[in-house]
Amino acid sequence: MHVSFEKTLTRQDLIAALWHGRDPFADPPERLRPLDLQGWRSQHPYLDEAVEQFRPSVVVEVGTWKGASALHFARAMSERDVAGTIIAVDTWLGAVDHWADASLFAELATEHGFPSLYQTFLANVLREGQAERVIPLPLDSVNAAELMRLRGVTADVIHLDAGHEETSVAADLRAWWPVLRPGGLFIADDYDRLGGRFPGVTRAVDAFCAEFGVRGPWSFEGKCKFIKPSDPRDADEGA
Repeated sequence: MHVSFEKTLTRQDLIAALWHGRDPFADPPERLRPLDLQGWRSQHPYLDEAVEQFRPSVVVEVGTWKGASALHFARAMSERDVAGTIIAVDTWLGAVDHWADASLFAELATEHGFPSLYQTFLANVLREGQAERVIPLPLDSVNAAELMRLRGVTADVIHLDAGHEETSVAADLRAWWPVLRPGGLFIADDYDRLGGRFPGVTRAVDAFCAEFGVRGPWSFEGKCKFIKPSDPRDADEGA
């Protein structure tokens, strides 16, 4: 079923579209896990600027980990009186880095042979009092983007912080570009023109922007951003 929205999307609209009306934060456990907001670049000027300049109704974060940056978005919206919702997309199963590196593997906090990060994410959102601004979507990136397209849900801002391999990032960019509304903002993490730890991210973003004629990206302290043209003829216009 395709759901078309002509008005500002509320959290209830999104729950209906993505969760068949079932709130994932309903009936929380009596004992929540301790607050654990471990993350990387979870507070960044680009995130605050996105809220200030775009006043988004829908933010999608692809690769949300324990929710630190999603919660930063939520607090920034609350502080600026922006009635928006963050859709937090993740499998909560980790990336290849976590399975290849023994020290990173421990961060998955496996229980009975299965990562338990989703429970940590839910507890963090509840403990921070932001459940009314956040919706988890426990799918892989490509399938989550397809669900959004099927439901006719578009995003004003997309924050990509998922896989780090060039092919993975390229696939994520192509999957989520149709979900971003014309004139919307795309932010990608782990971008570094000097190479950095994840040069595949930079190569994928640069190739994507060149292919689609998008001006930029602009980069600062490990993240980059670029705007989806409102019209194909506006591809060289930037923020």
